[in-house]
Amino acid sequence: MMNILKKHSGQILTSVFVAVLGVFCGVVPYFAMAKIVEYIAEGNKNFAIYKTPVLIILCGLLGSVIFHEISTLTSHNLAFRIIEDERKKLARKISRLSMGEVEKRSSGEWTQFMVETLDKMERPIAHVIPEVIANLIIPVVLVIIIFILDWRIGLANLATIPIGMLFSFLMMTGYEEKSRNYQRAAKNMNTTAVEYIRGIQVIKAFNKSASSYGKFVDAVNKNKDGMLNWYLSVCFYMTAAMETFPSTLLFVLPVSLFLYMKGGISVGNLIMCVLLSYASYKPLIKVMSHMDTMANVRVVIDEIRSVMDLPELERGKDIQKISSYDINFENVGFGYNSEKRVFDNLSFNAAEKQLTAIVGYSGGGKSTIAKLIAGYWNVDQGKICIGGVNVKDISIEQNMDLVTYVSQENYLFRKSILENMRFAKPDASIEEIEEACKKASCHDFIMSLPDGYNTVIGEAGSSLSGGERQRVTIARALLKDSPIVLLDEATAYSDPDNEAEIQKSIDALVQNKTVIMIAHRLSTIINANKIIVLADGRIEAEGTHSELLNTSKTYAKMWASHISVYKMAEAK
Repeated sequence: MMNILKKHSGQILTSVFVAVLGVFCGVVPYFAMAKIVEYIAEGNKNFAIYKTPVLIILCGLLGSVIFHEISTLTSHNLAFRIIEDERKKLARKISRLSMGEVEKRSSGEWTQFMVETLDKMERPIAHVIPEVIANLIIPVVLVIIIFILDWRIGLANLATIPIGMLFSFLMMTGYEEKSRNYQRAAKNMNTTAVEYIRGIQVIKAFNKSASSYGKFVDAVNKNKDGMLNWYLSVCFYMTAAMETFPSTLLFVLPVSLFLYMKGGISVGNLIMCVLLSYASYKPLIKVMSHMDTMANVRVVIDEIRSVMDLPELERGKDIQKISSYDINFENVGFGYNSEKRVFDNLSFNAAEKQLTAIVGYSGGGKSTIAKLIAGYWNVDQGKICIGGVNVKDISIEQNMDLVTYVSQENYLFRKSILENMRFAKPDASIEEIEEACKKASCHDFIMSLPDGYNTVIGEAGSSLSGGERQRVTIARALLKDSPIVLLDEATAYSDPDNEAEIQKSIDALVQNKTVIMIAHRLSTIINANKIIVLADGRIEAEGTHSELLNTSKTYAKMWASHISVYKMAEAK
């Protein structure tokens, strides 16, 4: 937290200083009230003499409100700026992580972290720092004033501190750990709730209610138990401490009255000491109201640090000169973890401006090849080169400019089609976007939508059909115009009628590009310059369609199966 706040120290000090002024203004009326009571005790009935202390009370109350508002506005402005900066910093961090690291957490966990966890920084920065410091300084000053007025009453004023501190100590025993457990349970519940909502279609399809979704119910129960365990463990001690600290009059009044009756203190000082004693520990109640926030600060900081400390992809920093766009795998080895190896010593070449297709049965590593080229992971051994340059030496930004990755799961945001297209090229004109959509065979259906290109599509493009989403993503790839195109099951969502349109889109996309296409539908790659047959992480055969029909039993079998499916479809 200190590292985060260091560069904003000036604004923090301003907020604290103004907060101190606000708390001080809130105490000033007690001095004026003491003077008024003293005048009354002396029997002074001159109304004019009361004007000044009354005015001081009004000014003090007004100043308290004004300075508090200024401090709050300053600290909130700072808090929201810091949260904004941290979100941007963490977003950049996540973009530099390997997909392996990203996928270790569910989308619900990332949502919880980026939204709610970072929002928890608001209270410590906006409230705890200025208000706690101000509300700790003022009691110290008031206690010193009471000691100056009469040291004996000052000692009596301190009598409740040992008892209050004892209750505070008992309250803090295990407080942070119980708070951490509650925060963990709340985080798990929120994550599970996100997953539950996203999976509501499946739950409905199988006629399951919320109560029958065991993981969700368990998370809700654990959240309740964690909250009750935390609350009940501190409730008594917190209440006792909050009631004990301000109970100074139990000791101050008897001592003050005894000293007054013995002639050891004037009536004015007695009244002043009694009122200041009452006011001296009132600010501590505000401090104690922030105890849960202060306990959670470390939890939030630890979570932020846990993400910032994640290992990034080891990539180059400088822009590399790429002379060509052929792709070479040289003895590449990769596994998602130590137990599951995808392939070892994998070597092949994808020639520049040619279509290289990769086929094979599920689980053979086809999609992994595309994702490695796209920069989702670093290889464990060997190297992948683009134009003779190791991708590890290419920055992530340059890698993303060089490569367009189109998969069956490409994401469309809940924005207009125009805005989705401009993710590929932010400064693209409407004419450029329309031209890309025409090439991708999606301009006509876009124009039939209520607002054309300004139509806002649902989350993940849910208001479009699978084939329509795929054509829009291909149009977006066309607009990006990268020299290397990776097509991972790009026709997966197409029906026979729609496949022709998507194939036309792909034909427009791959012109004069280095293309690697992964496809189950072999009819889409029969004209490929080279087809690689992948089996269990190794290359079984390479060649053209006609060559592989004669030389590869696996390919011939896959082709026969593919043809039989089409014949059955036609028979129906």
